[in-house]
Amino acid sequence: MLVISCFMQQLPLNAVSVNYLTLEGTAKKYAATMHAWLKIRGMLRNAWIEIRYEDIVADLEGQARKVLKFLELPWDDRVLEYHRRAKRKHVHSPTYEAVTKPVYTSSVARWRNYAVHLEPYMEILQPYVETFGYA
Repeated sequence: MLVISCFMQQLPLNAVSVNYLTLEGTAKKYAATMHAWLKIRGMLRNAWIEIRYEDIVADLEGQARKVLKFLELPWDDRVLEYHRRAKRKHVHSPTYEAVTKPVYTSSVARWRNYAVHLEPYMEILQPYVETFGYA
């Protein structure tokens, strides 16, 4: 669940990341963001795509092909070598270290290790757990 990932990142403070200083704030920001997304996604006239991290971990090439097809871009094998290219460039992201690594499985279902800490916020998170198939 993205809540744990956002809460555990050491991000520079800004109008968004200030919400991630507490687990409660992170859960509320996640719920507000996902609520907004679920409201507008059906109203969008533009095509959109949702990709789950777990699906990328399970099948990086298949998911990459799905995204490129959606974007009407040709397949390029270098897509799978993103982490090698990132090591040679300056990455402008607070999570730059993760960008230089291959897709890894350690974050899959990591939130379950913190379930006891998330319990007080599950009432606001449960609709999104179910909607996005994390039940």
